[in-house]
Amino acid sequence: MEEMGKPSRKEILYPIGTASFKWIRENSLVYVDKTRYINSLVETKAKYYFLARPRRFGKSLFLDTMAEYFSGNRELFKGLAIDRLHPEEWESFPVIRLNMSGKAFTDSNSLIMKTEGQLIELENQLQVSPYPYDFEQRFESLIINASQKYGKKVVVLIDEYDAPLTSTIDNPKLQELFREQLHGLYSVLKNAEPYIHFCFMTGVTCYGKVSVFSGLNNLNDITFDNEYAGICGITESELHEYYDPGVEILAGTLKTTKEEIYEKLKFNYDGYHFSSSLLDVYNPYSINYVFSKSEFDDYWCQSGVPTILSKSLMQSDFDVEKLNGMKVQKSALSDLSMFAMNPIPLFYQTGYLTLKAYDNKRQRYTLGYPNREVESSILNNILSLYLPSAQDKRGAVYDMEDALEEGDAEGFIKLMKAFLADIPNQLHKYVARYENYYHTIFYCLTKLMGLDVEAEYSTSEGFIDMLVKTADFIYIIELKINGTAEDAMAQIEEKHYAAPFGSDSRRLIKIGLGFSTETHNITSSLIR
Repeated sequence: MEEMGKPSRKEILYPIGTASFKWIRENSLVYVDKTRYINSLVETKAKYYFLARPRRFGKSLFLDTMAEYFSGNRELFKGLAIDRLHPEEWESFPVIRLNMSGKAFTDSNSLIMKTEGQLIELENQLQVSPYPYDFEQRFESLIINASQKYGKKVVVLIDEYDAPLTSTIDNPKLQELFREQLHGLYSVLKNAEPYIHFCFMTGVTCYGKVSVFSGLNNLNDITFDNEYAGICGITESELHEYYDPGVEILAGTLKTTKEEIYEKLKFNYDGYHFSSSLLDVYNPYSINYVFSKSEFDDYWCQSGVPTILSKSLMQSDFDVEKLNGMKVQKSALSDLSMFAMNPIPLFYQTGYLTLKAYDNKRQRYTLGYPNREVESSILNNILSLYLPSAQDKRGAVYDMEDALEEGDAEGFIKLMKAFLADIPNQLHKYVARYENYYHTIFYCLTKLMGLDVEAEYSTSEGFIDMLVKTADFIYIIELKINGTAEDAMAQIEEKHYAAPFGSDSRRLIKIGLGFSTETHNITSSLIR
């Protein structure tokens, strides 16, 4: 077999819609070599590992790569790191692999049916006698029988272990049932330890090891380990090593330079950090689609933004402005049990927030949006929930942007009033329940315009509701719910909100707005 992973510049194929290591290698698709991590895991000599990463970040491909490695299919690894690190003959093991995703967990039997179906296939594949009782005993019997049949300990790989839990996060009763069932299933891994050589589990969340993995007290969670920060996704060096030919082709297609392509890739898809090292990681799903389609788009977010994210914000009365820059303890990022009151762990574990800084003294992380793709997706999703007509009025949003860029404050207010007039009656209840309802709409709209926006901007005398900056203008916007524009403007003047920008060459425009929870719109405005 010729050395794989080195396609010609004329025909570069990217791994779209596949997590099969064998398919990628045999068809010479671009493969970012992650096999050095397998070598590290094996040499550490631990038995049980766990890794959490966002969806579509390469977890399934990494698991499939491990399956091929432990199966002894060395031909697929020619030229890769682990082939060079282990020139000796490879030992093969029977591999048991479960994938808990890919099914709608909508009723009490769905998890059992999903698991038993896979166990039956594995029994046939490994040619071991079935154990037709409950799925927990069947799983344990499969491990023991496979080990005894082949005279070797087995390798157990479990992909998306938490899929039944994350899919029912807004159905506590069904989620609790699945938690109990998964606890029983994963307890088998402890009971069958004498027959297990290696076990690796992945998921989106770190659902308490106490509740789901209570028996596995030796589970090695590498989710936040610096050594494995780049185990999934694409690092900066990997982007240049494996995608440079594609960058050159894309630059030619889009009639720009390679440098500009790299800058745009970083702006849109980089910025993920999974440990205190803050190693930059690109989203592999979007990267591969960009090169395959030869155009930039929000590919990862278009593949599905969980509505539970936006709903959790409304249910918890959490200010969307605080998502970017939130400071949390590391332990808080693993606890989804309190997501209704604090949506931050949910946003982090699903990949819509990432680690931006680390305070070693306080052992505290600062979170933020990883990149433009994620930020615009979240803001669009939130805006659509608050204001369903927003997606049908993108033209109006662009008009608002033009108005602010041109210094037309009156035009901006007029467009905003027309926009807000379409809020459905059933959503008006949120105005009374949440004081920041309109602030959220304003914030999302102005951020989606691509403008420099800061909410609750701190000055020496108070907080500006909204600060918007363009190339030629600075807008100070104060909102008064059930108040008047005069009240808003008086606050701007009395607290000297304009003082910090006295030396700025841009023209300063002050806007006071009054809102009414009866008319659900702007009732008065004042511009200075």
